[in-house]
Amino acid sequence: MKKILIFGGIIIVLFVALILLTNQGKDTSNEEYYSQAVEPDTLDQKIEEEDSLTVYYFSPECHYCQETTPRLMPLAEEMGVDLTLFNLLEYESGWRNYGIESTPTVVHYEDGEEVNRIVGAAPNDDFRAFFNDVVLD
Repeated sequence: MKKILIFGGIIIVLFVALILLTNQGKDTSNEEYYSQAVEPDTLDQKIEEEDSLTVYYFSPECHYCQETTPRLMPLAEEMGVDLTLFNLLEYESGWRNYGIESTPTVVHYEDGEEVNRIVGAAPNDDFRAFFNDVVLD
């Protein structure tokens, strides 16, 4: 009986260690950004009412979004670009409603109309040029 308790205790300790190690490697940095995403009604209202709006369309399960978000968000903040986030995993109708073909996609609107977009996990220099030439121009 004593051997079974010792063996069971060792197994429990190993499982706990495995869980801790697995969770330690998880990248939760994007959750901070993704939690700021707007709902479709809010986005439609912003596109219609705001003179200028830049929207980051993403999916939290998209590998390219997971790589792009921690680069894009600080860059936008540094450059003074206010990005509105829209979660296409949560609101799948957004693919059709906003003409999104792949993620990540950043779209700039002026007076309710799309002006330009950048698609994919572009290098920071491309995002910087997009912000300078399209958004901040």
